[in-house]
Amino acid sequence: MINDLKKDCEVRMHKSVESLDVAFSKVRTGRAHPAILKDIMVPYYGADTPLNQVANVGV
Repeated sequence: MINDLKKDCEVRMHKSVESLDVAFSKVRTGRAHPAILKDIMVPYYGADTPLNQVANVGV
């Protein structure tokens, strides 16, 4: 019982750290980086499509 709870907590904490790493990878100081736009979805022929698939992004 305790071991199951401990394992579940470990898995959840690991997922939280991975999510935080992804969020921090988008934060840059200085120059803007095109990767900050990769999660933006735009309507394209009736379907939501990532912006980087329908346009070129340059900085």
